[in-house]
This record gives sequence, C-alpha cells and structure tokens, in this order.
Amino acid sequence: MKKIIYGLLAVVMIVLASGCATHSNVVVNPGSSVVAKSAYVVLHGDNSSDMDAYIQRELMAHGLVVKAGPEANQPDADIVVRYSDEWKWDMTMYLRSLDVQVYSVSTGTLIASGSWKNSALHGYHGAQDVVKDVVDQIFSKLNQ
Repeated sequence: MKKIIYGLLAVVMIVLASGCATHSNVVVNPGSSVVAKSAYVVLHGDNSSDMDAYIQRELMAHGLVVKAGPEANQPDADIVVRYSDEWKWDMTMYLRSLDVQVYSVSTGTLIASGSWKNSALHGYHGAQDVVKDVVDQIFSKLNQ
C-alpha cells in the first residue's frame, strides 16, 4: 500500500514539475541570409506599449537602428519585426505567450520566428526578460 501511495506521489510531483516549465522555440528560414542594420517594429500601443518598448530596446541592444510605427507597406529598414502577445489574469496580469516574427523588407520573406509560452501552471515571468530571451535566441540562430 505504501508503495502505491509513494508511486502516486512521485507521479503527481513529476506532473507538477513539468507543468511549471515554460516553452520557447526559434525557427530560422534556412534559405534566408539577411545582414540587418536597421529594423522597423510594428507597434501595438495601448495595452502592449511596454512590449513595444521592450522589443525596440532589445533590437537596439543587438546593434540595430530601430524605427517604429504602424503597419507600413515599405518601411525604410532592412527587417520588419511583428509580434503578438497574450496576457491572462490570475490575481494579477501575467504574460501567457509571446510570438515574434522577423521579415526581410526587400523580399517580404519570413526569416525568423520566435515563440515563448508560459505553462498551464504558469509563473509570473517578467515580460522584459521574456522579450530579451526570445530576441537573443532569434539573433543567435540568425548569426550561425
């Protein structure tokens, strides 16, 4: 009987531990080779104005000249960065997911995509840290 209880406790602990994990993934288009010196960030404003600023800051940290504004047909930049963020409420707002897409302005091709997802048993991760991790992973893979 004790073995069954200990076994069930072990399974519950494993499920809880795996439920607290976040997931991130970055994919780079293998046919793309863009040397970017400038970026245009498509702004969301309103509830995502902090995310707009975090993304711009991280792009500048990677040596890019950053411009930002609404969706534009042909922005004056090497790459366009679009993102979507999802927030949920659980005693306070927390970041549920972030997706960042990087497009070549000259070809319109998606050259990289990065995503981060909070777990079902979520944590309260700092949005600025999440943005930094995703952007760092994208540029790490682009520079390989």
